[in-house]
Amino acid sequence: MKPQVLAKELANSIRESQEYLAWQKAKEELEKHEAAKIMLEDFRKKQWELEKARLAGEKVQPEQEEQFKKLAEIIQYNPYVRDFLVAELNLNRLIMEIQRIIASAVGVDLPEELASDGKDKNADAK
Repeated sequence: MKPQVLAKELANSIRESQEYLAWQKAKEELEKHEAAKIMLEDFRKKQWELEKARLAGEKVQPEQEEQFKKLAEIIQYNPYVRDFLVAELNLNRLIMEIQRIIASAVGVDLPEELASDGKDKNADAK
């Protein structure tokens, strides 16, 4: 059987998983609340700006880090954003585990962060 066919079956299986269903439900709830959507967009924008600076080799100022940490704490008080981010993290963990299994089966070494227990460096913010 072609890998592409199996990939489509895997995608269908993921869409039936508890992780995906919880993510879909959380996404639908988030979409109903404009303030929560704006809050998430702002969080993601600031997260991307920090990551982009790091990747460019720029030094991130401590006050920028502190501001981002405060924003991450604040969004935890919004149940729609919090539930979405938790569901997203769980879905990402499932996908990363699948990636790890496939990579291992074909002899590809993944970076340590990807081969670990699915925790990523942004897990605290989620």
